[in-house]
Order: sequence, then C-alpha cells, then structure tokens
Amino acid sequence: MKKSIFVTGATGFVGGRLAERLTEAGARVRCLARPTSNRRRLAALGVELVDGDLNDRAALRRGVEGADVVFHLAGLTRETRRGDFDAVNRIGSRNVAEVCAEVGSSNGGGRSGAPTLVLVSSLAGAGPAPKREKTGNVDGAEPNDSVADVDSSDFDGRRLKRETDVPNPISPYGRSKLAGEREVLRFADATPTTIVRPPYVFGAGDVLSLELYKMAKERGVFLVPGYLDRFYSFVDVDDLSTLLIAAAERGERAEPSSLDPISTAENGGASARCSGRGVYFATSARPIRFSQFGAAIGDAFGRKPKTIKIPPLGVLGTGVYGEIVKIVARRTPPLDWNKAVEALRGPWICSGEKAARDLGVRFETPLAEQFAAAVDWYLREGWV
Repeated sequence: MKKSIFVTGATGFVGGRLAERLTEAGARVRCLARPTSNRRRLAALGVELVDGDLNDRAALRRGVEGADVVFHLAGLTRETRRGDFDAVNRIGSRNVAEVCAEVGSSNGGGRSGAPTLVLVSSLAGAGPAPKREKTGNVDGAEPNDSVADVDSSDFDGRRLKRETDVPNPISPYGRSKLAGEREVLRFADATPTTIVRPPYVFGAGDVLSLELYKMAKERGVFLVPGYLDRFYSFVDVDDLSTLLIAAAERGERAEPSSLDPISTAENGGASARCSGRGVYFATSARPIRFSQFGAAIGDAFGRKPKTIKIPPLGVLGTGVYGEIVKIVARRTPPLDWNKAVEALRGPWICSGEKAARDLGVRFETPLAEQFAAAVDWYLREGWV
C-alpha cells in the first residue's frame, strides 16, 4: 500500500502494529499522537507525528489533508469517569469523519476528493451472538474447518453474529462503539467509509491480556467468568492489520442507512436485519471456548493450568469493586462493571464469511499456534 496514510490510535496495541505494517509496505504514514503519550515506537518507524488528540480539529485537519486513507483506531476500552466513552468513542469518531468530509469538500471533489475512512469498531458494538433459529442443526455440534461450515454451526444454541444483524450492544462500551459507527455513517455520502469490527484481539504487545498470561504461567490457573464456558471469537493483531489494509484497498463502502433495520412486508415493520453494507467482522475462522484459550496459553508455557469458574455474583462483585476503585483511586482497574457485564453476556462470536468473500482474507493459522507465538514474544520481551 504505497499511499499517504493517516492513523489515529497508533500509540496503542493495534494501531502501533498497523503503522509498522504500513511503513513496511512503503506507505507514507502520518500518526496522531498526544505529546504526553509514549511515541518512541512511532519515532523509530520514522513516521510523521501530528501533535494533538481527537478534540483538536486543527490537528485532525493536518493529518487528513493529503491522505489517501484514514485509519481511525483511537478509542477507549475502559473509562475512568462517566462520559469518557462518549467523548472519545462517539464524539471523537464524529470529528474524524467530519474532517474527512470537509477535506473532500475543500478539495473540490466532494466524496471523490475525500480520503477513504476505515473505522475500527468492535464486536461489542454489534452485541452478543443471537439465538440460532431451529433449522435442523445439532445443538452443541462443533464447527468444521471451512468458513461456510463454521458459519452454519451451532454454539450452545447460538449462531455467529453477522454483519446483517441489527446491532444490540449490552454494555456502556459497546453502546459507545455503536454510537461511533452511527456518527461516522452520517458522513458516508461525503467520504468513502468502511467499518471493521474485531472481536478479542491478541498478539505481540497486548497489554490487556497480560495478567491472563501471567496467571497461567506463574500460578497455573485460568479464570473463566460465570458458570458457562462460553465461546469467543479471536483475531491475531497481524491478521487484523492484514484485513484493515484489504478493507481500505478493496472493501465495500458503507451507506448512511447501513445499520438501519430493514422494513419487511412479512411482519409489517422493522426486522432484525440490516444491509450491513460496508461493515466487516475480522475474526479467525473457528471460535473456541474461553477455557481453550487458557489451555493453549498453558501449553505454550509447558503447563496445564487449572480452569476455575468464577460465579456470576463474584464477577459482578468484582465489577462493582472496580467502579469503587475508579472513584477513590482515579485509576482504571482490569475489571469494571462494563467488562463484568460483557463477560457474563456472551457468547462473543462472529462470522468471517463476508470478509473472506469480499476481501479474499482467510485466516487459516490455528489459534493455538498464534497464542504460542504471542507467548514467545512475551518471554523474549521479559513481560512474563
């Protein structure tokens, strides 16, 4: 991708890896970064740094001007104060999309003069997997290896979330990510826009999962939230970067109505379906149970961690404690009420069929191998 690229969120886990991939591909990369953030990794890449944040429209303008593609990854996964999610995930996304549209207009070309905008959202914005319609599938049947077989499989009475499902987020974080999607779609007629929703992202440099890796290695245990060992979709950070680049180059572009329920004559009103145009899930082919994640980590460390299921009240209690920590200590704990709710309301599984069909992106490396590669990185860097 030898183009001019503007990236927000490049000081983070996914954005930093994407910036590396883009520079390796010969792109001219410009990154938005606050002066107070850790920018050593970006400086080593030789990218152009734009001082500012998502509320700094002048900085956004400097970043967007002349860019062929804008990757918007900046966002919050945890909030310290109420309103933080909205300020960053919704309003910040609106600011980026609006500036992209303004640049297109000032270039005299409108949509044709605007950069392509790729918004990195989240499966949390779409919501947990819906119940499977009774179609003769065997409850509990394990998926086969092909994308089509996985997409039609049953996961404890649920099916994979698809882009055509009307979003139904169940957490403050998820609702803020969906709100960001809707803000960006307001400008989809003015700037070519694609939305990518990853599930659980892991890989080299993942700070949020570090405690799980440490627990498996040092204590020989792995915690599963709730009594149900739910299925999760995962995606490796390198695979996600591959899909993001493909989405920018040849992805379907969204419309302002992409997420609106489609009115059907059969039920005389809005359905649970939407067009999903310009929206992609980015996921490995095969979801796994959360305990299998722990077992794979343990195997990579040469251990067999004991799976401990935390009762729902224990998970919620820890979430409440996390909220108290926010108020008293003004810091963000590993588990707050938002994450507790998400942990108990899965399964968080999605289909990669559309991305495979439209973008030609198929992630075939077994998750166990990718988890082992992440462990190797943690060990080399001395993180565990």
